[in-house]
Amino acid sequence: MTALALDLATQTGFCFGPADTGEVPTLGHVRMPSTGPDVGRFLCAWQDWLEPKVREIEPSLLIFEAPILPAQTQMATTRKLQGMAGVTEMVCHRLGIECAEVATSQVKKALTGSGRADKEQMLAAARRYGFTPSCSDEADAFGIWLCALRLRHPTQAGRWDPINFQRSA
Repeated sequence: MTALALDLATQTGFCFGPADTGEVPTLGHVRMPSTGPDVGRFLCAWQDWLEPKVREIEPSLLIFEAPILPAQTQMATTRKLQGMAGVTEMVCHRLGIECAEVATSQVKKALTGSGRADKEQMLAAARRYGFTPSCSDEADAFGIWLCALRLRHPTQAGRWDPINFQRSA
């Protein structure tokens, strides 16, 4: 099973790879263009990046972190984040790919052991697995991918427990 994990945001982190072989997944991120209040243009840019990426990777599961919004946020930001989730689900539906959403606290707990971890703790945890994330979005995406592995392949998940993990150079 190849899983594609997304940390949806203006700068979206992604992580993909087979979740059941022990192969090290790939991390990356993409920045969406600044569109101001133009939600339609933003979501078009998201779909224009997402659909070819999904076709390239051919995941059997796409899993993303549920959009969370700070108490003080602009309406356009809310619409963009919720819209990204909707476009993601639409693309998966059209391509026949299973799509799932996980809670932020579940992602943080999967990677750090604490559902309240901050960005620095997420980065540090990803580094303990041997990754060099260039931003917290990539670390979050790895945490999402780890959630997918633990939910779908619990018998394989042990190799990704920090105590057992040894990444080959």
